[in-house]
Amino acid sequence: MTLIPLTLIIFAGFIAALLLFEFIVKWRWFKYFLATVGLVASGIIFFISFYGGGIKQTEIAIALFIASFLEYVVALIISLASFTKRKSTATQKK
Repeated sequence: MTLIPLTLIIFAGFIAALLLFEFIVKWRWFKYFLATVGLVASGIIFFISFYGGGIKQTEIAIALFIASFLEYVVALIISLASFTKRKSTATQKK
């Protein structure tokens, strides 16, 4: 599988988990934990790929890194939107 479809598949899984834990379970911290675990896992897979893992394993590590980074960006956008909403609601109540 090439890099772009693999990245999109992993990113879709991250987004599904992010939305589940952000809006249904209400664990606001979990989105950053999930992205951090993805980044750490991509580093470990990339490190192992130098010792006999091959090109496919390196491709998986790069796709996981890109998807984790994109999840961080989406998580920050969601947090910024909710922070702005809370601030505007707080100023309207005063």
